[in-house]
Amino acid sequence: MRPFQPEALQWKPIQALLTAGLPQAMLAVGQAGTLVGRYVDILQASALCFSPSTDGFACGECRSCHLLAEQSHPDFLMVSAEPGKKIAIDQVRQATEFLSYTPQVSARRWLRLEPGEAMTGAAANALLKTLEEPASSAHILLLSEQPSRLLPTVRSRLQRLPFPKEDAEETVQWLKAQGLDDGAACLLARQFNGRPVKALASWQSGWADQRAEWMRTLLELPEKGPIAALRIADSWSKADIALLREFILSLLSDLIRLRYGHLDKMVHVDYLDELRPVAVLADVEGLFRELEVWLRLPEAMAGNVNLVMVLEKQLLDWIAIWRREKNHGAQT
Repeated sequence: MRPFQPEALQWKPIQALLTAGLPQAMLAVGQAGTLVGRYVDILQASALCFSPSTDGFACGECRSCHLLAEQSHPDFLMVSAEPGKKIAIDQVRQATEFLSYTPQVSARRWLRLEPGEAMTGAAANALLKTLEEPASSAHILLLSEQPSRLLPTVRSRLQRLPFPKEDAEETVQWLKAQGLDDGAACLLARQFNGRPVKALASWQSGWADQRAEWMRTLLELPEKGPIAALRIADSWSKADIALLREFILSLLSDLIRLRYGHLDKMVHVDYLDELRPVAVLADVEGLFRELEVWLRLPEAMAGNVNLVMVLEKQLLDWIAIWRREKNHGAQT
């Protein structure tokens, strides 16, 4: 992967902050898979660097830059939560203690905490005390996908950083810069709009072949029936559920778009000929019901449910969207 380097215009607001003096408490907002994490990487490297450039980029050659690249910088601490888990109060207490010490290498100590909304209430309150009176050399940066879930008193003490958001065209250009051809870049930008890092990682892990298999399976399933659905559910329970969910949501949305003539918004345009007849025969209310259930899947999974059973129900419901029998001349 080629090193990420922001465009001058996109970086200018951050450069201005570096010149004026970084705030001690900062908030970076962005979904997983966007370039926000890369911007944060560049910012923290510059903030800790001995000789940053006039453009606000780290030199890459000094001792601080080497230590950061080796993940052994004594003045940098990352606190993060594993998927589905919380950041506990003990982690935050250790982090605030880290900030209280005098920097060993750089001019400041840097705490990066992500995602901010993963903190327990007790952890957030523990951090609040440091945010109210941070040490003179301490800098705290929270990266959040959902800043509205942060404790209001925490959020009010953070200055939001002006990182740009990538649109579809910028996503395409970034992916092409990583070596993808135009067709692959456009396809990924439609599926992962605004999340080029997620798009590239998915492509490298074989997403194109997986997508084709999922598409074929779902389009054929109404004809194969319930027994096939149960077999597929068992197989899919071992897949990347987040990626599968995203694919199915985009497919359902495309079928709804086709019913209402919104072709300009379609994701799977390369399957247009296959999806047209499927959309015509679908029960529109069923499409919307299925869309709502897949949207709420993370909530269902949080209840520690049996994934195979959840997928079985979803796939049986999928079949029902196209299984409309006639009864006395009326569809049921």
